[in-house]
Amino acid sequence: MSECIYCNATADSLEHPLPAAFGEFINAPQLENRICKPCNNTRLGVLDEQLSRCGPEGLLRRHYGITGRANHEPVNPFYRGSAGGHRIEFKTYDEQLGFDVLIECDAGVYRQVRQIIFVEQSGRTHHLPIREGNTPEQLRAAYEELGVKRPAELHFLCDDDEKHWVEPLLIKTFGGTLSSTRAEGSATYNGAIGTVTVTNRYFRAIAKIGFHYFLTQYPGYTGEEENFSKLRTFILDEDSPLERANDFIAKRELPLLQAMLRAGTRPAGWRAHLLAAEIKNGALLGHVQLFITEDWPAPAYTIQLGHGSLLRDRAAGHLYAYYQDGPHGSYAGEAQELATKRTSLVASLSPVITRAHDRC
Repeated sequence: MSECIYCNATADSLEHPLPAAFGEFINAPQLENRICKPCNNTRLGVLDEQLSRCGPEGLLRRHYGITGRANHEPVNPFYRGSAGGHRIEFKTYDEQLGFDVLIECDAGVYRQVRQIIFVEQSGRTHHLPIREGNTPEQLRAAYEELGVKRPAELHFLCDDDEKHWVEPLLIKTFGGTLSSTRAEGSATYNGAIGTVTVTNRYFRAIAKIGFHYFLTQYPGYTGEEENFSKLRTFILDEDSPLERANDFIAKRELPLLQAMLRAGTRPAGWRAHLLAAEIKNGALLGHVQLFITEDWPAPAYTIQLGHGSLLRDRAAGHLYAYYQDGPHGSYAGEAQELATKRTSLVASLSPVITRAHDRC
């Protein structure tokens, strides 16, 4: 067996360039025996975890009811973050209550999050999701981090069958310092504002996907070449500043699919991911576009993998299309190899990070 492209251990794992959290696809390209199990499952696994749970993709997975592997711990990203990322926040104004509330999504159904809402005298609100298993100490610490100005009103939202444990938890947490009122919010809402906050792991995951897919399409490269040394370092570097992503990843303004070249065109009635690889004028490139749907203007990322002259200019791509009628057994969909063609169009690229604390 060969050595892992990230360390000196034996490469003994099967890697899916598109993370398994997005489902398993028939005929999907796989990267075999290029990465060791510890790197694949642990060092790189946290990248996939943050990407699929904390970024926009985490919201879209919940919206479309995509669960990934059954043996992975289910996590509701509206209640907590994963792998160092923050929880997804979806906030909307509740006309019945007169203040904002948090909402969540599960398989296309939107509802209120189980939550505490602190309303300051100024009208400013602070929100704290209540997770099952929360202790009074955990809730109190989270409350202190919010920086609520006192005095403040405390309202909480929960289902009827949750009152028996939520109310005692709030009493143990706040005692008599804040009086609590169970709120009865609206049943419908008109729009919401979503916020996702990620770390460098999110962009390192994008780079990893493009790199690993490239290697499945061009086996003439092993991934160990000096051409990829800077990229490999970036993918593994936990201390990399967020702006470092701009050295490798850019937003591509030109769509990857020919059918989407017309301004504003989105595919109707289907959902898919697109991975592509390209060698152009000595540049080794990967392209990643996740959740191409009629609902979401999916950003396309181009990853600068390195430079080399081992192979002539060429391109390859796969469309990971979900079955429209739901999973077929263990398969969420099918990976379809795409035909590629040359074009005179030049894709303009823009930085993925414009300042250190950008939110995606």
